[in-house]
Amino acid sequence: MADAILTGVETRSSAPICIKRDKSFQSINTQGLYPAGEGAGYAGGILSAAIDGIKVAEAVAKSILITTIAKSG
Repeated sequence: MADAILTGVETRSSAPICIKRDKSFQSINTQGLYPAGEGAGYAGGILSAAIDGIKVAEAVAKSILITTIAKSG
């Protein structure tokens, strides 16, 4: 949507907990929230956090594409 807001928050900490996410990489209890990296409990260092960020970015792009196709079709 033209008025949509995409927010990416960066923290400088690791988390002893894991924000649960489903197979689409979204939070299981907050649709549209894509937890990623060390702060969400999905990485243990800078490289694994970067890889997790790439996977989440791909999941967001896929979600946008699916939504766009569904609305136009």
